[in-house]
Amino acid sequence: MCHAREPVWNNMQWAPKGVFLETDSDIAKHARDIYLQSALSHAMPPANITQLADEDRAVLAAWYRAAL
Repeated sequence: MCHAREPVWNNMQWAPKGVFLETDSDIAKHARDIYLQSALSHAMPPANITQLADEDRAVLAAWYRAAL
């Protein structure tokens, strides 16, 4: 949605900070940021606009930690 090469949110013209999360390569490149912003700090998504559940945040944390 937001982190797409062509974002679909209203009035959004580009992905925030130029971070794309569409391909496996994109996700691998930004794995640490995903972990920090979504699993640890809850900064993303902003105001939890997509209603990311704590259980899903735990899955993200486990995914990142398993890759270390």
